[in-house]
Order: sequence, then C-alpha cells, then structure tokens
Amino acid sequence: MNRLGCMLAISLVAAAAPAQTWTYPLNPRATFLRTNNDSPVAPLILDLASLGVMPGSWLRIGTTGAFRHINGGADNYRNLIAVFSSNNQLLATSVQNRVPGAVAAGSAFASGATFYGSLPMDIAQDFFCSRDQWDANIAVRVPAGATHLFLGVHDSLYNDNVDPNGDFAAVVSVEPTPSLPGTSEHLELRGAVGSTPATSPDVHATTPGAPMLAELRYPIGFADGSLYVLVGDTVATGSTPLQLLPNLWTPNLIVVQVGILPSTPGWTAPWQLSTPGGLTGTTLVIQAGALVPTARNGLYVTSNAHRYVL
Repeated sequence: MNRLGCMLAISLVAAAAPAQTWTYPLNPRATFLRTNNDSPVAPLILDLASLGVMPGSWLRIGTTGAFRHINGGADNYRNLIAVFSSNNQLLATSVQNRVPGAVAAGSAFASGATFYGSLPMDIAQDFFCSRDQWDANIAVRVPAGATHLFLGVHDSLYNDNVDPNGDFAAVVSVEPTPSLPGTSEHLELRGAVGSTPATSPDVHATTPGAPMLAELRYPIGFADGSLYVLVGDTVATGSTPLQLLPNLWTPNLIVVQVGILPSTPGWTAPWQLSTPGGLTGTTLVIQAGALVPTARNGLYVTSNAHRYVL
C-alpha cells in the first residue's frame, strides 16, 4: 500500500474504532477552587495511567445532565472545569492554589472571587470543559508531566448547588489523536468532503468537483473579540507540512476567511470550496488560528488541521 493509502486507512480505522468513555456522577458542590464560608466537597480526581491515558493523548471532557445552582432555580444548569496535575495532592479549601502540581492545558480563563469575602479564586492552569449555554464538551491534549485530572464545578458559592434528580455527571472519552494537532485551546475545526463536517477523520480523499467542507467552532468562549483567520496551504500528497510555528501547519498562510470571535454560544464559521481538477498528487491543508491574549504560548491559538487529498 502506498503512503497515501496507509494514511487514509489509518484515519478510517481511527474513526471506526469505538472510543473509550467513562461517566462519573458528580456532586455539583465538587470543586478544586478556593472557597470561603461555604460547603464544597472534594473534586473528582482521576488517575490517568489507570485509564490507559498518557501525556500526548487527547481527551474529550464534558458533562451530561444538569443541576440547580441557585436557590429556587431550575435543575437545568451545567458547567465543568478541569485541571491536570503531576500528582493527586489537594490542599485546603482556604488556599487559592489548591492543586500544587497543576499543569497548564486547554483554554485559559479567569475565575472571579468568592461570594463571601471576595477572595481571589483564579488558578492559571485550569480550563472549562462544559459551559452553560455554550458547548457541553471540549477536546484537549494531555500535557507533559500530567498524571492526574481534577474535575469540578465552577461557581462563587457552592452551598446552594443541588442535583434533585441525580443526573449530573462528568464524561471523559479518549479522542483520536489529530494527525496535525493544534494548541487545543479555544478553536476546533471540523472537515469533510460532501458530508457533515466532523473532527475525525482529519484526512479526506476528494475528487474534482466534490465540495470540500470545513466548519470552525468556538466551543467554550473566553476569547470574545479576538481576530481569527482560516488559512490554507498545499503540499505534495504523502508529505508532512512544515510548521511555521509550533502547531501551525500552513507555512504560507494563505488566508481564506477572516473575522472576529463573537460572544455568541453555538457560533460556527463554515467554509466550502469545489475541488479543482488537474491537481492530482496535491493535498490542501486547512487550519484556523486566532490572536488571543490569554493563549498558553502568550500569542496565538490554533485548531487542529484538516487535509483534503486531491
């Protein structure tokens, strides 16, 4: 089998293989954040090795069900935050950085203050996985040095959080590893040829005239107002694109779409191009990026890239 055939076969096998998924009932008072004059409970702490998950693996983390987060409110609220750690140590609820082994990953966000006393709660390394009104899950790469995953609810006050029907849970799945990964922060790119775009597979065989489709997603927010671009490049089929910068796979940066990330849950940006003829042996690479002040590298975030094999 030639190199292209191997690449397509591997991507199809990865797409067909059943994902490992774990569901954990979660108390809506569970948190690894600082609290004050409150009644939290300990977060869920997962030993990654026991799940067969290692640094470099990709996980999809989110929620199912909902809880009531305010007295008299409806049982329809959901959120989940997470932080990776190099150990399972958890400090007292009065400590701001309760996870001393925290390892940064995912899309950064800033927590506010405790409801009582206005004490700072923020830790730099955590990330949202499920945000009310926004998406219920995200994909993230397990960072180097991580051995444990802490999961909990984000709130300023926990003592009024209840789950009357007991359906709130965290869901963790193993994701196929992208062939051209991004920074696994604010952006997610889906792709397809003539069908509904999906995250995986990310290598698509196409023919002249067939519609190449992509869809940029902004699952959780927290980068509202940032400039985004959808960029493309062409490479010889079977070759790996050069990285202009880490996790940026389109060195010539041919801009095919540009815009501003909105504060709109459920927002997507579609892209489509009819496959041109006469370019057999060429692969089109499409990727998204954004200039985000809170990016883990201090400058930019990128989505996973998709390849369209002409």
